[in-house]
Amino acid sequence: MKHYIRSYWTKYKQLYKKGLKGLAAFLAIGAIVFFVLATIASRGMGVIFNEVMARQTMMRGTVTVESLSATPWGTLSFTDLVWTDPDGRRLITVPDGKIRVNMWDVVTRNFKASAINGIELNDAVIVVDLDENNRLDFVPASPDVKKPLNEVEPRPKPPKKTTQERQEELGNKVRNFNWQGQHLDLKIRLRNSQLEVFNRNRHYVMKDVNARIDLDSNRAVHIDMETGKFGGTAIGDGLVLKGRIDLKDVLKHRMPQLDLQFDVKGVDPASLGFGDDIHDAMTLLTRVTGDFNRPLAKGRVTMPILRIPALTFENVVGDVTYQDGILNFENVNANVYSGKLEAKGVYNLDTRAYTITGVAKDLDSSVALKTPEFVVPVSANLNFKSEGKPRDMEVWGNFWSGEGHYMLIPIKNITGNFHNKGRHLSFSDVTVNTNITTISTDALRIDNGQLTMGPLNITSHGGSNFIFYDESFDEIDENMDRIKAGMKQAGENSKRASESSKDLDNFKPPEDLKASFDNVKRQMDGVKDAFKGIKIK
Repeated sequence: MKHYIRSYWTKYKQLYKKGLKGLAAFLAIGAIVFFVLATIASRGMGVIFNEVMARQTMMRGTVTVESLSATPWGTLSFTDLVWTDPDGRRLITVPDGKIRVNMWDVVTRNFKASAINGIELNDAVIVVDLDENNRLDFVPASPDVKKPLNEVEPRPKPPKKTTQERQEELGNKVRNFNWQGQHLDLKIRLRNSQLEVFNRNRHYVMKDVNARIDLDSNRAVHIDMETGKFGGTAIGDGLVLKGRIDLKDVLKHRMPQLDLQFDVKGVDPASLGFGDDIHDAMTLLTRVTGDFNRPLAKGRVTMPILRIPALTFENVVGDVTYQDGILNFENVNANVYSGKLEAKGVYNLDTRAYTITGVAKDLDSSVALKTPEFVVPVSANLNFKSEGKPRDMEVWGNFWSGEGHYMLIPIKNITGNFHNKGRHLSFSDVTVNTNITTISTDALRIDNGQLTMGPLNITSHGGSNFIFYDESFDEIDENMDRIKAGMKQAGENSKRASESSKDLDNFKPPEDLKASFDNVKRQMDGVKDAFKGIKIK
């Protein structure tokens, strides 16, 4: 019995070894055959490429390459790829790149979209058109792709056709790219490319685009994209787009769902219409969610500094939301002249119209006016408005202050209104209250840097009412300037005397200190003489 079992086991092992050897030989022969077929196919890849391009239905027009080489492992390297529409207009140009394909599909000549599993494009020029529902199409490049970014047209130029003709053309538009529900499962790489985007009434040209896109049309798109500087509807330093687009049930007419981080860096406010001379960089950090055709972005807006006429804001931080071309700013806070700003606003990306309201509190007048002699804490209600043109920005509001002083004159408070448009700044209903007088005026303007002042009404608390007219200002200003200069000289002399005095017992005031105070007294007398010509009501 043992002999029988041993004999059976020996025969079984021999058959088993022969089977493994046969299977190994079969696989080896199969691999060799496949390699030979793949090598033959790769050598004829030019013919295969032309056949595939002729049979594909997603891209309208013609795709050609200057040269093409392939490996048996399914990597096709090409130079000078050009996709043109039936009219001969270029849609995409790529100096060089690679296409990775499933060689089994090539060998079996099963040419489908799913046969491509990778695309690499280097230094490509790609022009994308997104319609009202953000459906993607490829179109010819505009002349702006060769212009400096600051010269790119903010909006696409409308065609010179009637409204009816444009509506009919839109309804009959033939798309250059038609997905048609084919399964796509591939990885797309862009390196140092240029991207031009048309979206409704918006237009962008982006340089130095680097992207990694993992696409499975039955599941999702994973995007990791970063660009260099861009121009057009907005000018900035770069974009970052990372995240996921859910494509599940898209074929059942469900909109793709977004979950993306979208950051816009170094936006030039002047390019958005916030005044011609406002170029301080603004950064938007947002999270994009919702339907693909109506995304909602929420995040933060930051600016290290914002300089507008008569105001300088620092460390600007606020909340921002975006949908349907409208940017809403809320809870915006900033430092301004040692005080604080709280603001909110609305900006229309298409019309560039905006309104901003805010409250500035406890501004230091000596910092704002660069006049150390004038110190009062000032607060103001601010309003900014524009209908879309940089030069029509309008700023207005009212201001009030707490107690302070001008030189040696105590000030109880200041109130008034202001209005600024272009280079014309005006003040009205300005009232300055001191312990002994109330000074008011309805006419104070600064036009192109030139000050124009109307009558100053000065009412003493004793009941007398004085009016300063224009002819009084020059003489009084000259005397006041001399007084300030004399007081400054007196202070310097006093400081010098204090530093040089070593022995208090032998210390004597220098002659020039006494002379400086005598000079100030004479100048004060000159101001009093100037008041004699002031008219009294």
